[in-house]
Amino acid sequence: MAVLVMATASFIGASPSGWGYAVGFALVSIGMLAPRGRRGLVRAGLGLMVLVALGRLVFAEGTQLETLTLPDGGHRWVNRLVAERDGTMLAGQVLVRTGRLPRSDSREFLPALEAAFDRMDAYEGALATPAVATYLGLQSPESFDAVVIPPRGEPAPRTAVVFLHGFAGNFAVYCWEMAQSVQAISALTVCPSVGPAGDWWSPQGERTLEKTFEWLAERGVRRVYLGGLSNGGVGASVLAGRVSHPRLELRGLVLVSGADSRAPLPRVPTLMVQGKHDSMMPTRSMRAFAERLGRRGTYVELDSGHFAFLDRHVECERAISTWLAERERE
Repeated sequence: MAVLVMATASFIGASPSGWGYAVGFALVSIGMLAPRGRRGLVRAGLGLMVLVALGRLVFAEGTQLETLTLPDGGHRWVNRLVAERDGTMLAGQVLVRTGRLPRSDSREFLPALEAAFDRMDAYEGALATPAVATYLGLQSPESFDAVVIPPRGEPAPRTAVVFLHGFAGNFAVYCWEMAQSVQAISALTVCPSVGPAGDWWSPQGERTLEKTFEWLAERGVRRVYLGGLSNGGVGASVLAGRVSHPRLELRGLVLVSGADSRAPLPRVPTLMVQGKHDSMMPTRSMRAFAERLGRRGTYVELDSGHFAFLDRHVECERAISTWLAERERE
């Protein structure tokens, strides 16, 4: 097991804390196999893992990005214990190598995901991830984690973009990528959590979005864009007609690699960003939905699969930021 853990850490390019946990586990394993007089390795390994955990509890704060537990605005310390990069890259490797992701969609997925973590880590440093609490079953409409990223140089933004995550849960890296586009309009980026399935159309998802809108209104936000990635895009297209708040004006939808083509047409301008080779959210359905939207719809198709948000991040950022800026000028 120790050899496997060390090999896995090397294979996925683990974070410093991931290597700390791996080395600590290896020391514990070697110490358990050593003669009784050399069992100090067990204590050394356990001590190293405790030091890594304490270090993350103290220093995993991020620079701008913050993971809050809404609606009370507190923190879950458990979200700081492991680096999001380690678990996400491991899960991605497993999904790709076991064929759970179609090859046409996942060809550039892993390098693009690793590059996204490199970009985020360079800006944010060590940070908490809502994925830990998600897989511990802690997310509920009464207490859910949200990634919150304020605009630079704007202490009290009046506009926010709510971005709903897709299948597998909420990850800070996707929210951070979205925030790079949102900076174009100096708006707050908020990415709430609903659970591993990303089933925003469920009663739990609907209540979670309602609580998110209420939290934004209490902070003085008056205009909101609703967006989503994959299942989150499906949820946003459905919930746009169900969820509202009397103090928030819905300005538009941003749907990335996902929408429910059977949902009632939204009454607000809608941007759709889609990969040409997406087989997980079929491109033909997205094109048909865009045609139904008519003048209210803006459709951008990229030479990618389902993970265009990562492997074509420059084009995605340009399309989203341009559309948001134009909408704000209007």
